[in-house]
Order: sequence, then structure tokens, then C-alpha cells
Amino acid sequence: MVSQSRMAIAPPEFAGPLRYRTAAVPARRRRRPFRPLVPSVPLLVAAGAGVTTLAVFPLVSGALVDDAYITLTYARNLAFHAHWGVNLDGVAHTATSPLNVLLLAAVAAVVRQPVVAAGVVFALCVAATGWWAARTASVRSWPVWTGPVAAAVVLVNPLLVSTVGLETHLAVALLVGLCWAATVGRPGAAGVLGGLLVLTRPDLAVVVVAATAAVPALMRRAQVVFAAAVTTALPWFVLAWILLGSAVPDTMLWKVGADWGGTTVLNGLGLYLRVFPVATPLALIGPVAGAVAGVLWVFAQGVRAVPALVLGAGSAAHLLVFCLLGTAPYHWYYGPAVGALSVLVVFALAAVSGWAWAHAPEIAPVVVRAGCGAVVLLVLLSAGYAGHDGARWRIAPISTNHATSEEYARVAGGLHGKVVSAGEVGALAYFCEDRCAIDDPLSERAALLGRVRDRIDRSGPVLGALLRVNYLFVRPARYTPGTSTLMMRRGTFPDGVDVATPWSGAGNLVVFPR
Repeated sequence: MVSQSRMAIAPPEFAGPLRYRTAAVPARRRRRPFRPLVPSVPLLVAAGAGVTTLAVFPLVSGALVDDAYITLTYARNLAFHAHWGVNLDGVAHTATSPLNVLLLAAVAAVVRQPVVAAGVVFALCVAATGWWAARTASVRSWPVWTGPVAAAVVLVNPLLVSTVGLETHLAVALLVGLCWAATVGRPGAAGVLGGLLVLTRPDLAVVVVAATAAVPALMRRAQVVFAAAVTTALPWFVLAWILLGSAVPDTMLWKVGADWGGTTVLNGLGLYLRVFPVATPLALIGPVAGAVAGVLWVFAQGVRAVPALVLGAGSAAHLLVFCLLGTAPYHWYYGPAVGALSVLVVFALAAVSGWAWAHAPEIAPVVVRAGCGAVVLLVLLSAGYAGHDGARWRIAPISTNHATSEEYARVAGGLHGKVVSAGEVGALAYFCEDRCAIDDPLSERAALLGRVRDRIDRSGPVLGALLRVNYLFVRPARYTPGTSTLMMRRGTFPDGVDVATPWSGAGNLVVFPR
């Protein structure tokens, strides 16, 4: 006879190796833990980065570089006049970044101030950088500080903050987004981001190719990456080919091989180190550390080191293209690599921190404190240097302008009609608004098309044929020559406007009749 106590307890039922369950007694339903309704970490990072950037922008807004004002003039004319060009009396095709112009124009159409639009786009780009960095950290189980620190190193870098208004921050944000897409293995998203990178700068196509070739998850479905990239970017290039007469900006031909007396992207950093001995080292510490960390990461993990392959190899490929083309070392040409490698050093620190806590917890606190301390020190030094010039900059930390924005505004206030430029066109054209215009190859297409024809005549059969196809729909450009000439004189004079920058020294801008 079986006892009552044995009948009350059902025998265990075998459910596989090392796993048993009780057949007669149902398992108790586990109560789901309470989760407060708070925004996700990436969203909080993006919001914080965007608000901080908007707070910083008034410091930068009066010290934009001249090429940023070219972009803002394009955006203003597109937003207010539906016109693509610098001068309203003729079409130009010298805007390197159509995506940046379109974004700025869209915001300017709402806020009605192109410089304010530059601040909004700047904030959105830094916010996107932090958002994608935080999402990458979430996928990799990295510390929660990864996203905010990545946004911070981009925001305070002296070289990057000297490119506000240009396409550099947009490129950095999209590169970090491409890194996220490669990390999670989403070739479609990688292709869309790659297409946006090409619209940001056509030469960034090499980064997309390098990342796709280096990351197995993208290479296995390279056709998806390619299809998504082409679908994203092709409509603009077709429109530009037909309506503007060239699929790519005219300046791409002009600036190839146009060095500064033998100084190119390859050796240009030495020039910046001499002229800007504090800002340049501060700008390069993070990228150099990121490059070293990327090499070590790839050496340790091979193809599993996806962030190093995308951000590191992509940056190297982009700089290599500029070196091979022999272009002049405009500081924003270094911008995408500087931003990507700065983020890479944060990612590497986050990866080492995660590894240390998992495999060597006894030394993890030391590793984390040392690494984070170094990055925080760099951020504080860069921020301190950025603030040493007061609440509003007179000129950017790294600038190749011949005059400050305020000085160019004073010069433009005395101009009327069309004036031949003294070498820089952006700030003058922007502050002229509808009152005057600037005669310069960057604003008058007729002069630039003459250089294009010379380049086609000097090209070989293959390149010449490609260029002829590219300019198949080009139309003769209207040209009204300037009636006066703006000239730069060295030193100070009683007439004209005295100007001075660290790059060019003291000078004087004066207008002479032609």
C-alpha cells in the first residue's frame, strides 16, 4: 500500500540531460519586473549631444571658414530663390556636398537665417553621431558612456569645430552610422548610409567600398549594399547631369593636382603644425590614438574587429585617395578621418573596458580609469582651448582665411555691382546678399568651364571620353564681368579695410575700378 505522503508528490519526469521537471505541480508564473517608461539610452545621448551643440554654436557662429559661407550662400539661394549657385545671375556647380546644401536649405527655409540653419544641422549631426555610437555600444554590450564620450570628442576637436557649415560633421555622423550597420550586419542600411555618404562627398565612395570589402557580413551581400547605395545616390547625380550639366561638381576637376607650392594632403599637416602649434596637436592626438588602437584591434580579432575595419580602414582609404590625387591640404579634407578615428579610440576603450571586466576584473578598474581619464583630459584640454578666445570667436582655431568673417562683412558693406574677388569668395558673396555679386571661378561658371575644356583637351582617350559624357548636357554659361576689382595689399593702409589672420598675417582689402 502506498502511503498518502508519497501519493501527494508526483515523481519527477525526465526532460533531457541535467533537466527535470515535476509533472503534477504546475510551475508558478513569474511576475514580469517593472520597467519604468524612460527614453532609450541612444535617444537620451542624442538629445544631450544636440542640446550641448546648440549651446556651443554661438561661440562658433561668427568664425566660419570662407568655404562654409559658399555653402551657406548656395543654401540661401536655394531656399529663398530656388536657384543653384552663388550669384543670382547665373547657375554654378561648385558645391562639393549636395546633401549638405539640401539640408541647410531645408532648415533655412524654416528659420530664415542660413547661419542659424548651420547651427541646427551641426547639432543634428553631433546628435546623430552620439545616437549611432550609443546603438553600436548597445549591440556590443559596451559601457553606457560610449555614446556621450564619442559625441564629446567630435564636438570639441579643434579641427572639426573649424569646419562648421561644411559637410564634415555630416560625413562623420554617417560614417559612425555605417559602422553601426556593419556591426549589426544590415547590408541594406549600410547601402543607404553609403549612398548618403556619396551625396555628402563623392570621394567618400571609397570608404563605402573599403568597408564593404573588409566586413564579411557586408561582403557576403555586397549586391544589396551596392543596390541600396545606388538607389539612394543615383537620382541626384542624374538630375545634376541633366539640369546642371555635370554629374559631379566642376571643382572636382579643378582641385585635382592643385597643390600649394608642393604642399599636398600628404605633407600638409606639417604646415598646420607650424601655423597653429596648439590647435593642430590637440586635434590630432585622438585620431593618432585611434589609428594605433584600430591596428591593434584588427591584429587581435581580425575580421571581427568591425568598428576598426569600417572607421580605421575607411579613413585610411579616404586619405590615400587625396594623397594620390595630390590635392591642396584644405583642413576639412582631413575632417572625415579625424572624426572617424576619434570615435574609434572611444570604441576601442569601450571594448577593452568590457574585456577587462569579463576576463580580468582585478585590473578592470585601473584600465577603465586610466583610459577614461586620458579621454576626459583630452576633451577638457580641447574645450579649454576652444574657450580661451572669449564668448564669441573672432576666427576658428584652424582657418586658412585671409580675413575674419567680421572683416569680410565690413568689406562687403562697401561693395556694389559685381566685383572681382581677391581670392576668397564665400563670406563676401554671403554678406553681399542681393546688393552685390562676386566675380570668381567658384561663383561664375563660364571661367570654370574654360578650365574644364582645357582639362578635357589634355586628357587621354579614356578620361577624355568620360569627361565628354559627363558634360554632355552642359550649356554655355552667362557671364557678366565685374566692373571693379578687390585687391589684397600686405600691411596696413589709411584707405580700404585692414585685415589680419594667423594664416595670412596683416593685410588690406581695397577696391579699384577695372
